[in-house]
Amino acid sequence: MSEHFKPSEFKSKDGKPSPWPEVVDPGLYYLLEEIRADFGKPIYINSGYRSPEHNKKVGGAPNSFHVKGQAADIRPRHGKDFETELRRLKIIANRRCKGGVGFYPSFVHVDLGPERRWNGK
Repeated sequence: MSEHFKPSEFKSKDGKPSPWPEVVDPGLYYLLEEIRADFGKPIYINSGYRSPEHNKKVGGAPNSFHVKGQAADIRPRHGKDFETELRRLKIIANRRCKGGVGFYPSFVHVDLGPERRWNGK
């Protein structure tokens, strides 16, 4: 499905099955490959598909694109340059993603929904 990302990275943390054969929308794999190519280093998936139950448990938005298999929360490798690398990742995601991009202190949310930008807690 993707050169650098495996379906297992996107599975709901509660083990419930996704509506997609490869866990998430193929367009999300494509977007993440573009972001990774620009970033030039591995990026890590904090959260991909979420079952409705898991999404509610973690306080996700009721109409979250995670539940639709069309969103991922991504981050660079943890290390001494984490904050600098996260800023770079935010810039790249903002440029590459035509859908939603949320900027958080420890990750970036990207999704295949309509274009919008926000800062989260």
